Amino acid sequence: MSTLDDGRFDGWANIITGLGVPGRDKTAGGTFLSCWNWNSQFFDGIYRGDGLTKRIIDIVATEMVRQGWIIEGDADNKINAYIDQLYGVVALTDLIRWARLYGGSIIVMGIADGRPLNEPVDEFNIHGIRWLRVFDRFQAMPNTAMMCSDLNSEHYGYPEEYQVNDYRTGQTFTVNHTRVLRIDWCLLPPREQMMNQGWGDSALSSIYQDIRNYGTTMANLAAIVQDFVNTVMKMPGLSNSLTDSCQEIHITRRVNYANQMKSINNMLIIDGEESIEKLSTNVAGLPEITDRFMLMVCSVTGIPATVLFGRSPAGFNATGESDVRNYYDMIKNYQETKLKPCLEKLVRYICIARDGPFAGVEPEDWNIKFVPLWQNTEEQEAAIRRIVAETDSIYLDRGVLDPNEVAVSRFGGDKWSMNTEIDIESRDNGYDAEEIAQLEYEKAKQMQKEGPDPTIGPDALGEKQGNLLIL
Repeated sequence: MSTLDDGRFDGWANIITGLGVPGRDKTAGGTFLSCWNWNSQFFDGIYRGDGLTKRIIDIVATEMVRQGWIIEGDADNKINAYIDQLYGVVALTDLIRWARLYGGSIIVMGIADGRPLNEPVDEFNIHGIRWLRVFDRFQAMPNTAMMCSDLNSEHYGYPEEYQVNDYRTGQTFTVNHTRVLRIDWCLLPPREQMMNQGWGDSALSSIYQDIRNYGTTMANLAAIVQDFVNTVMKMPGLSNSLTDSCQEIHITRRVNYANQMKSINNMLIIDGEESIEKLSTNVAGLPEITDRFMLMVCSVTGIPATVLFGRSPAGFNATGESDVRNYYDMIKNYQETKLKPCLEKLVRYICIARDGPFAGVEPEDWNIKFVPLWQNTEEQEAAIRRIVAETDSIYLDRGVLDPNEVAVSRFGGDKWSMNTEIDIESRDNGYDAEEIAQLEYEKAKQMQKEGPDPTIGPDALGEKQGNLLIL
């Protein structure tokens, strides 16, 4: 039930049992607190100091570029070669990494078009791209006074330029948005985005509490291990002896001597009235509790335990394959929604560059296709090829496919492919539809003169109507 401070009074309540009654029901005092607006020092510290946080940030960034991409329309792979010369994969990985950590980041492209960085790109005078530089959102401040207000523009609602402060060199410069590749990681509502200096939110904002719970749990477990076994030494008259300062020194010396004897000789000599007892800490249930916190971290990050913690799948007939496939589907969505727009902008500039692989002439049809992250094992790949080969053999025996079509389809590209391409023009053998129909009609007439086979009736010979042969 909502409290008076919320201005709402809806919810379940029971005056007799106290359900939903403030002061009697403890759950009625719970409320949601807005997340913190952290500064760059916090993100720097947790990224450097917490191994789990660093892995959560880095693993998605590396997975998004691990298998790379294919640019359809570039058979010679010239565009990817150009990107490699710019160390583009490294730059794009850092772009994703800092966007996940800080909430947003940009790549400034060194486009050689004869204009300074603060002016729009002259697309008709691009000679090439010379370099790529990555800056996080705390280094790239959007000029909120120059937001795009054109509803017809795909850049609507975003800044026209950025004020970049390079912490490494101390250099400050202004760059136009046409020379920038930008990623916002977690999109925010418009009001929250403006309060966040026009940027998206960090991937840590919604998962920080679960990471903290797991981290504090592991830290407490480490403290329990330190005190897992405690030695208790019982001495008669100890309480009375502690009232005398001289006796206190003797007692301390006696305990230290006993501890040294136990450590050196693994043997302890005590007085007849003294006793030694070892007490161990009860850790029953702690592994299960730790697993629950671990699963919660996996749940909020979308990264399975087999990937994030390197843990073997658990359960009957468990392989972890479904979890990994779901994880790869999430990465695929990130590739399409966050990485692909940046790649398309970069590739287009490369295509229209005069010194680029296409000498300034952009190909008519090109498309970026990411290579699937799920890769078959050698055994699985061999099984797939065997099934395809058996299917091809059936098609060849029945005349459905031509041997040349199978050879080109399987081995004509950069690598083996199971997709079959049929050359319709070569199948016509140079004849058009009317010529083929005429040949079929003449063949039917010849069969009429010679007489049909005993198993073929007159209706199977067909008759010609116009240019069609009716069978």
